[in-house]
Amino acid sequence: LQHPGMDSITLGWAGGLEVGDPHYYRVQGPTFLIEYDNTQNNANHIHSVWRDFGNDFGRDLLREHYKRAVH
Repeated sequence: LQHPGMDSITLGWAGGLEVGDPHYYRVQGPTFLIEYDNTQNNANHIHSVWRDFGNDFGRDLLREHYKRAVH
């Protein structure tokens, strides 16, 4: 957050504002994405996602492979 700055972060909202209304929001910056989805069972069933665009799978397996293997 500090490197690209707070001005590069956006928020998107869809849905109701009352308790029980289905809703969804998304917070996105250049390096990450957060999604929160609460649209099922009278807004009583949450799904959420955090993505780090630079490290989606925890490790850069392809980079590690290229460092170890001769091509």
